[in-house]
Amino acid sequence: MGLDRFQKTPCGFCFVEYYSHQDALDCLKYIGGTKLDERIIRTDLDEGFAEGRQYGRGKSGGQVRDEYRDEYDPGRGGYGRAYAQEFGDEM
Repeated sequence: MGLDRFQKTPCGFCFVEYYSHQDALDCLKYIGGTKLDERIIRTDLDEGFAEGRQYGRGKSGGQVRDEYRDEYDPGRGGYGRAYAQEFGDEM
């Protein structure tokens, strides 16, 4: 599980390896979208390494996908920055 580098507390993500591809697909089907500690669990399959993919940071310094997050998540600071600028924080 990822830890905050200063506080040494969980920062809300982890990587999981499965024995088979089918096990990973079952995770997407049965675990993705469920709640844990009032947070929605998001599941993704790793697409594998591709040169240049390691630099996927957005303008705000976070992951590019978080820039365009359209669901409200107070644990991640509300809406994504680009989404909030386009549609406003009042959504």
